[in-house]
Order: sequence, then structure tokens, then C-alpha cells
Amino acid sequence: MARWNVGEKNGMWRGGRTITKSGYVLIRVGKQHHLADIRGYAYEHRLVAEKILGRRLKPGEQVHHEKSRSENTPCYLKIAKSIAQHREFEGRRNFSRRVIGQPNPIRVCACGCGVEFKTFDSSGRPRRFVSGHNTRSKDG
Repeated sequence: MARWNVGEKNGMWRGGRTITKSGYVLIRVGKQHHLADIRGYAYEHRLVAEKILGRRLKPGEQVHHEKSRSENTPCYLKIAKSIAQHREFEGRRNFSRRVIGQPNPIRVCACGCGVEFKTFDSSGRPRRFVSGHNTRSKDG
């Protein structure tokens, strides 16, 4: 069985640092590291975030880049407690769900029947049609 040259012995070795197609920096940390993927690489921004915090990232915590994805200087990283907070950092809002405290305006059914209802249902999902309307089977 042939043995592959790994690490510094490999001709493709780049010092244990590589960049993904999406622009994130991966650092070789070894397969035993808690953030490592199957090859032994971890995202640099997550490693830096753990150093900033002085602890491991909790489940659900995300790291936001103020600049590009490859800029992992501590002053350009923010730790978000949730996906929702991360979206706020990015200046995006999640319009697929109603945020607690957000108004729930009245709207008219999109089928044209004229029935009025609240924009979001009890689960916070947006609505365009009255419940039970079958928009695909219009008689014509």
C-alpha cells in the first residue's frame, strides 16, 4: 500500500494555510482539534474568535467579518450569539419570520377575494392568502 506524503513532506504544502472557494481561510490544526474538519483544518476566524473570547464558541454562536472573509484580525470580527444577530450585523433582516414586538399589519388576500387578515400567522410566518384558499384551482 502506497503511503502519501503528508504535511511538509508533500510537494503541495503551503504552510498549513489555504483559502476556500468562498474566500474563508483554513488553518491546519490537526484532526484532534475540536473545530477541525476531517482533514484537520479549521476556519481561522473561528479560531481567532475563541482566542478573543477566551473560551470555545457555544453552539449557535457565529463569527461576523466586518471586512472580507479572509480578514481575520480580531478588530474586524464580531461574535454573534445567533443567526438572527449575525443578520443584524450584516444589515439584513429575516423577513421570513415576524420578530417579537414587530407590528402585525392587516393585509388583503392576494387572490383578490377581498378578505382581510393579519400579515403573520401565530407562528410568525408571513401570509399572502387566507388559510384554506386553493390558489391553483381557479375556475376560468
